[in-house]
Amino acid sequence: MSYIAGRKTTFDYAHVLEEHAHSAGCVYPTLVAGIDVLAGAAGPPWVLGEFVEIVPVDTITEAYDIHWLVLETVSDDDVYELVFYEDETEVSRVRFAVEAGVGGTVTFSPIPTLMPILAANSKLQVKLACATGTKTITMSVIYHTY
Repeated sequence: MSYIAGRKTTFDYAHVLEEHAHSAGCVYPTLVAGIDVLAGAAGPPWVLGEFVEIVPVDTITEAYDIHWLVLETVSDDDVYELVFYEDETEVSRVRFAVEAGVGGTVTFSPIPTLMPILAANSKLQVKLACATGTKTITMSVIYHTY
């Protein structure tokens, strides 16, 4: 259910927008290394890997959304697609490329991400695919609460 589904007035919608624009940014995981995510098996390109839990259930106790994907490391130059899931339901996709010939150097991070507002205490997972088989990224996210 949408976070704003129960909101009925213009003031209610304005309040959500104000929370969105002015709530503090948060990082997950915080004060530790990011989370490793593996693209699909070697062989055909664009195969999504297994679910990887990014935010465990009951960790973010307010409604939230992800604004930025932070790539900390990538295993190799490639084009990647990362799919976000709230409790195994897809909520967003983002595609990014790591510049060829620079050995996994990320040239633009953080990467903007759009998604609906997620329920408080919900689990966030991802799956990763890439253009040439199995690769790994290490990632974290920047989010806002409502």
